Amino acid sequence: MRTWPLALLLAACAACGVGPSKVIGAGEPARGFVLGTPLYFVRLDRLVSISRPVGPLEAAEAVELLAEGPTSKEYDRNFDTRLPKNMAVRVNDDGFTLEKSAPMLVNGRWLSPVSRLSRMATGQLVCTIAAATAAKRGMDVDDVRVTVPDKRQVRCKDFS
Repeated sequence: MRTWPLALLLAACAACGVGPSKVIGAGEPARGFVLGTPLYFVRLDRLVSISRPVGPLEAAEAVELLAEGPTSKEYDRNFDTRLPKNMAVRVNDDGFTLEKSAPMLVNGRWLSPVSRLSRMATGQLVCTIAAATAAKRGMDVDDVRVTVPDKRQVRCKDFS
């Protein structure tokens, strides 16, 4: 006889005796670990974060990766950069400055002086520096203020 499937069905349908309750708050959702280093590239004229599987990195290291431009796979997915090729920029956790005078030799590569960046290129740098700094300090990206060459402090969300 096949009575065990019926018994199993009845057991599954039986009430367990626990009554309904209201929703119980548990605080903010878990954030977990962010793997990789967020770099900001341009896609359809908007800044978009791409996570590279290295890191966490210091802000200057993240900008070095950003300056190399998108990988071929990222480029195939329509990610681009507005940063000038071989630009000379100095980066720290609080911001960046542009080298405006003479070309510099860094890691065997000549970097060109840049007198001005487009708004989108500035946003790429600001958001990448903010993301690296936020990861290091355990903060939200939009809470990090980055000092730009004209000495203003801006946030990533100022470029969205």
